[in-house]
Amino acid sequence: MFKKIDLNDFNVNPFTLFKKDNALMTVGTLNNHNTMTVGWGTLGVLWRNEIAIAYVKPTRYTFEYMNSTSCFVFAWFDDSLNSKEILKFCGTKSGRDYDKDKECNLTPFEIDGGIGYKEAKMLMVCEIIYEDQFKEEEMVDHNIMSIYPDKLLHHRYIGRIKGIYIKE
Repeated sequence: MFKKIDLNDFNVNPFTLFKKDNALMTVGTLNNHNTMTVGWGTLGVLWRNEIAIAYVKPTRYTFEYMNSTSCFVFAWFDDSLNSKEILKFCGTKSGRDYDKDKECNLTPFEIDGGIGYKEAKMLMVCEIIYEDQFKEEEMVDHNIMSIYPDKLLHHRYIGRIKGIYIKE
């Protein structure tokens, strides 16, 4: 169903990947997981590893899962699957109140230590190797704080990319 590609063959624009296409990020186990829409993400190389960075506010239900897991998975969907509606629902509704898989007709499955969705067109599985929280006093551009009227800054999770999978 999904084919693992060589990271050297991954030729995607990271700016559109997160900013325009958006993704779901899923954490947890097959029987106990949560997913949320992400519009922020970073790809690169750090500490001799190909990495992806996820950002999660402490108010998100997913945050509870992030601190008790070793893996996160980004999932991208094509437009033929009502991806806009899925992304909107998973970005505005909490997993505390809704079964997002059921509401969005998504089928979770285990892949490379994480949880992916069979309906996705691409999955990126990441093993968490570092976590911290942004700090107001370290913001060089203090205008960024206008994004945070509640003063609850995102946590940053750096993940070593274990695999990128394309639907066959």
